[in-house]
Amino acid sequence: MTIGGSGGKWLIGGAIVSLCLNLFLVGLLAGHWIYGPHPGARGASSRGGGPEAMIMGVPPDLRPLIKEKFDAARPQFQAARDQVRAARDKVAAAASADPFDPAAFDQAFTGLQQAMDGVQKIAHETISAILPQIPAKERKDLVDKWAKRWGGHGDAPPAP
Repeated sequence: MTIGGSGGKWLIGGAIVSLCLNLFLVGLLAGHWIYGPHPGARGASSRGGGPEAMIMGVPPDLRPLIKEKFDAARPQFQAARDQVRAARDKVAAAASADPFDPAAFDQAFTGLQQAMDGVQKIAHETISAILPQIPAKERKDLVDKWAKRWGGHGDAPPAP
């Protein structure tokens, strides 16, 4: 199926606007995950960024462990963030190219998805290193607090 004329232009324009919005939101989420909320966001300045923002509400005896693990992973997060930034630049260049090359855009967007997967992988590995060191009861309480903070309902499945 081919869409030509102004219908095709509107479709491409809508796709680009949607892409830009999605990239903005993904970047916002990644930045929040890596660095914590913006200092001006709802009193976040008192919490700090990065691990400090994540451990808000965590029992004081668990905070050093979480901070230590995230501090150790900071260089990996920084490298992954740089890869995401470079991938975003490639997507932006492909999206604004004239003439538009759908294959180049798809390739650039796939690169961005892979870069975002890299950030998630580092977060997964870091959290996976932390959780076994926390007693089951405290781990469940921690997960419940995270679920409430992230907008979940707190009905996480029971720990094995």
